[in-house]
Amino acid sequence: MDRERYLTELEEYLQALTPEERADAIMFYSEFIEDAGLETRAQIEDRLGTPRALSKKVLADYSIRSVEKEVKHRNTATPRSNIKMIWLVILALLASPVLIGVGGILIGLLVAIVAVFLAVVFGAVTLFCGGVVLMGVTLYIGFALLISNWAVGLFYLGIGVTALGALLVTIPIAYWIIRVVLQGIANLSRYLYDRLVKNRNHIGGDRDEKDI
Repeated sequence: MDRERYLTELEEYLQALTPEERADAIMFYSEFIEDAGLETRAQIEDRLGTPRALSKKVLADYSIRSVEKEVKHRNTATPRSNIKMIWLVILALLASPVLIGVGGILIGLLVAIVAVFLAVVFGAVTLFCGGVVLMGVTLYIGFALLISNWAVGLFYLGIGVTALGALLVTIPIAYWIIRVVLQGIANLSRYLYDRLVKNRNHIGGDRDEKDI
């Protein structure tokens, strides 16, 4: 009775999945509970967590595989797909009962890396905006002074044109660096997810969760 009630609640939380995916997930965990000999609600939740917590992990897992299929279809990972992967992995790890010991430290490290990356991106955007303002001001001053003092006007125009050139060179370089760093963080996120969740035996013994 406890198993049926648990699985019924889990199914209610998995409404975002297709009927086929939902059925596969319920079948997997039903077989797992039976194979593990879990009889009471306390035993089930001690092994799998509450239905709501487990559903978050299952939904995140399906979402991660969906992103992987999208990347395979395009034969390349876009910044958007990498950001989505990182976010989904963080959600999946936070919803999983593996946040203990080394696992918790590694997940904290991942979150810290993402936070530092966002801080660097924010700083880069701030510098870029500052460069745009500098370019605009110097070009404006340069054009305004061409008539009254052409030498000073040309000086400011030179600064403005130099700033414009620097921005045009920096933009593609910055974009490439951001793509590479995002790809690295996404790969690290996926690695941590595989090591700390999907390949752990805390919910499947010798059976891999990738089967659901």
